[in-house]
Amino acid sequence: MEWSAKPSRADQPFGSWADHLAAAFVRLEPRKIADRPFEGSIARTDVASVQISLVKATGHCVLRLRPHIARSTDDLCFVNLQLEGLGRTTQRGHEQVCAPGDLAVADTTEPFEIANGRDFRLFCFAVPRRHLPKSFADSPRLALSRTENGRALSRTLAGYAELCLAAPAVAASSGTHVVELIAHAPEMLGEMPVARVNAPVLLSMMLDHIDRHSDDPGLDAELLARKFRCSERYVHRLFVATGRSVGEHVSDRRILICARDLLDAQHRHKTISTIAYEAGFSDISHFNRLFKRSHGLAPREFRRTKGKGE
Repeated sequence: MEWSAKPSRADQPFGSWADHLAAAFVRLEPRKIADRPFEGSIARTDVASVQISLVKATGHCVLRLRPHIARSTDDLCFVNLQLEGLGRTTQRGHEQVCAPGDLAVADTTEPFEIANGRDFRLFCFAVPRRHLPKSFADSPRLALSRTENGRALSRTLAGYAELCLAAPAVAASSGTHVVELIAHAPEMLGEMPVARVNAPVLLSMMLDHIDRHSDDPGLDAELLARKFRCSERYVHRLFVATGRSVGEHVSDRRILICARDLLDAQHRHKTISTIAYEAGFSDISHFNRLFKRSHGLAPREFRRTKGKGE
């Protein structure tokens, strides 16, 4: 589902934005912060009981007022992941100021104000309150950008949101896992012992790291253990749940990138060995064996028959 709004009349500075906010989230009242033309868009998908939205707009604020609440049956928490801009959420006298990578929480059963003074982008996770710890909405600002664990969790959440919006059918079973990731956000504010991090959450963070850093030739279980401050044995134990080893996950990601580049006309000038090295492989013979096992063709044959040729 998608909505977009621009002002059409001078006496309606937000156009249909208030109605779009109500359709996508709950009833909210938009108000101007700066004297600039407004423009905004919302893209939303529902993943199990969780609604995931990407909001892009020029600077403004929205208020959840008591009359809105009196006419509402919604019992949601908004968990907003700031992507661009600087957001300020005020509720119960507490102010949460969020830089990119931070989370802010707003309980829709009580009044709040969310203000973005400049153009912004954020992911909004609308989660039923019953799915979150009782004290979750009372948490202070979740400044995930301040810790390594927090930044890893923030990137993982953003990755899930992007996947769910791009391919809702593929991500249909991800709702519970998204809630698990969000519920553990307060624990990521400090560099806590890994033993206290929920195993599926830690595994998701490791898989996300592999996806983003598969071109690192040194990426293996030992590196993950150092990065996430646990034993190498524990890393291997986590990956048992996936049915594949760390090495297999890394190799599969690299092979996928190589296959893509071999078919891409923009990489036609690159040799196969260059593409393999850039993807993180250090042994061309090993790369050739893995690629043929995955695609049934040697890299050169794959490029010649599937792509444009060298």
